[in-house]
Amino acid sequence: MWRRRELLGVLGTSAAGLAWAASRSEAAQIQAPVPDPRHSAHDPKHGQMLNECAEACGHCEATCNQMFHHCLMLAGQGKTQHAKMAQIAADCAAFCTLSAAMIARHSALMVESCRACGEACRRCAEECGSSTEVDDMTKTCITACRRCEESCRNMVRAMGGEHHHEHTSERAVEKR
Repeated sequence: MWRRRELLGVLGTSAAGLAWAASRSEAAQIQAPVPDPRHSAHDPKHGQMLNECAEACGHCEATCNQMFHHCLMLAGQGKTQHAKMAQIAADCAAFCTLSAAMIARHSALMVESCRACGEACRRCAEECGSSTEVDDMTKTCITACRRCEESCRNMVRAMGGEHHHEHTSERAVEKR
């Protein structure tokens, strides 16, 4: 059982993390818009897949941040088992933020970020589902995480596990 001082320390650290994540999320939305398939170097189907994945990541990020806050409130009421769930939700939100930004930039590393995001979403949904108290917020988080996981995994499969920019850099290294 946690002591009051330990719980307050976790809550304080978590609140600071939430404030940082919220500021990063707002910055990502301003600086990294969802890619427009009409201006994509990729075919329309590929552009649509990127948009859907970025949208799923953005929705999951927002939901996980809400879940984080919800878990903090429950932990503050003495339900300390929610502290671990709060941490996983915050971590999942961070992976979603990263993946949405990588997709928007058509980063050569977006496949790696989406692979990690899919795994973070799987773990978050699993942790939320293992709770003895599955309320509406928890159900919403599980749904968002599963949708994002599926979208990220589909994108990684569709791209063959690597992004087309990686081929170019690999060829350049091979020619040296």
